[in-house]
Amino acid sequence: IEGNRHLWHETPLIQGDFLKTSAEDAVVPSGLHVISDFITDEDVTMLTNIIEGNRHLWQHKGFEERKRIQRYTVSLSPQFDWIVDKITSAIGDTLSTSATKRPSEIIIEERKSTSFVSNRCNTFETSTSEVRTECTCVSAKILDNCKCSCYVAQLSLNAECIQLIDKPKERKADCWDVVSPQHRYKFLMEPKTLICKTGESLWNWRSRITLASGANNQDSIDGNTQRSSVTIAFRQVVTSNASSRGNQEKNEIINNVCKKKVDKDDKDVEDSSLPQVLSVIVTTSPIKSNPSTEVLERAFATFHHGGNEFMEVEKLIVCDGVRLHCGRDDSTSGNQARKFTKKYQNAKQALRNGIATSIQIEKYELFKTALKKLCEEASGVKSSPFFNTRVVELNERHGYGFALRHALYYEVKTPYVCVIQHDRTFMRSTPIKEVVNVMMNKNTNGAIKYVGFSMRSNLTYRDIFMSKYGPGAFDELQDMILYPPELANDCKYGRNGSSLDDGIIYSEALKKNLRSLAKSYFSGSMQYRSHLKAEKYGKHQLSLTPTIFWFDNIHICETSHYRKFIFDPKLKMVAKGGFVEDKLSPVITKSVERLGLKKGHGRFGSYLLDDHSGYFFTGHLDGGSFMTEEERTRLLIKGKNMSK
Repeated sequence: IEGNRHLWHETPLIQGDFLKTSAEDAVVPSGLHVISDFITDEDVTMLTNIIEGNRHLWQHKGFEERKRIQRYTVSLSPQFDWIVDKITSAIGDTLSTSATKRPSEIIIEERKSTSFVSNRCNTFETSTSEVRTECTCVSAKILDNCKCSCYVAQLSLNAECIQLIDKPKERKADCWDVVSPQHRYKFLMEPKTLICKTGESLWNWRSRITLASGANNQDSIDGNTQRSSVTIAFRQVVTSNASSRGNQEKNEIINNVCKKKVDKDDKDVEDSSLPQVLSVIVTTSPIKSNPSTEVLERAFATFHHGGNEFMEVEKLIVCDGVRLHCGRDDSTSGNQARKFTKKYQNAKQALRNGIATSIQIEKYELFKTALKKLCEEASGVKSSPFFNTRVVELNERHGYGFALRHALYYEVKTPYVCVIQHDRTFMRSTPIKEVVNVMMNKNTNGAIKYVGFSMRSNLTYRDIFMSKYGPGAFDELQDMILYPPELANDCKYGRNGSSLDDGIIYSEALKKNLRSLAKSYFSGSMQYRSHLKAEKYGKHQLSLTPTIFWFDNIHICETSHYRKFIFDPKLKMVAKGGFVEDKLSPVITKSVERLGLKKGHGRFGSYLLDDHSGYFFTGHLDGGSFMTEEERTRLLIKGKNMSK
């Protein structure tokens, strides 16, 4: 920050002081006041000692920053009287009034620098508003006359912070649009400086505080050497009875699907065969093993794990277009592929971005020809995994996300779709039909939009969620976990279930690795321990855990959800050329942060399936590095010759 002071603009305030803002033409809200050097170093030490002496009061809050919070009621906390009196006097002088009320509440927040914050926070920042229904001045109709006595005073204690503020077009939690670009910017909160918000700046503007990326704090709370910032908010917002009623109504606005139990005798699932309601989209693009079709053959060979009906559903193989790399081997300029000259570190990375040489494009064309032949030969042969499969070729490079979008818009005719990447496989029996029945169940009110099947990296998703967002958020997540009766079974799934017997194990080393993973799953994972409570009726119950990360791994989704919401061009939640999960997942986190876990997640309806067997449902062949059987044999022979 010190080295980039020239990037901050000194924007004058009405009272004569100024803000250091990120925008030169920033619109400063009325009612925003700044008092520089409000406290001394001795004051900082006194406040730090008080906070450290009450370390047992820390509560973990927040989704992105894993911040800690201490809350105090001023009337019950005499240790803060000296700073409260100082703030009350200063605000009275600033507002030129002698009737300033003392703050009623103190909120202390500690934010720590994490890799998640560094990488994602600056891109997807979410601001929030004060709860206006708590202000009695609203009911007294004096807010518009600038006589509202409410205020919030913010004090950065030990490090420079950045506060993002914006003014939305409508004062609604789900309004993402601001009045103008000048009504959204950041300003610097320097240590020991008091920020006071009243009137318009308090009620009509949203805000969020983050730790400055280059901030160097003094001794942090609890002696932690990790970079952190401590901010203190002194709130004087008078609550009313209407507030409690409003909060009660707000808490009741949750999706009915968040109930843990669905009445067994009250389901109304349309009795349709799987091919009538489900299609499969398999996306593929150039990889180094072309023109061999072995990757797709090995992936399709695992489809029988989805059941006999799943083998009969219509399958679409979407072949993405390519961009021609203008390199040394580009001697055949007659190719129709779009030329692209940007260089990448290696051939795998280039192909991942749809950039291929003329030789690779020729191999890709041969691959598509061989693929069509496989589909033609499987026509009428129900035992073939390529039965009822057709190839869809795209003329230009779309990327995974928009290739999927093309198939959904122009090829799919069923209400549900199973999305599979060309190198993703089923590892064992998977309840495809049962999951579709749950999604079709009218008791869920269509709230289950997406169900992802577990893979190695998210097998213990609940543990990941707990470590990232804290016990408070995890308790709320547990209340949202679903246990549909359609996913209860006698012996096929779960620990020691029969589905483990038909699993695909390619080597003894892999088998040993999976056993070790299952052992750690049962011995100490929250994923398993939190599920033991759900075992009822003498059956093993599979669960659907809400996820705020949209995994591109094998999943089933409502076709209309993809078409009308995820790929809505106005929302821009998926970028052309990229993966769906890359941009959509931070959007879900952003929605959850502003609207709360239940309501923010409800818009996306994404869940993960787990049978709590300690094993995952799907695997990954890594198409970018995949070697055909012939290539592996040649490499093995070469290795033996070198050793000789």
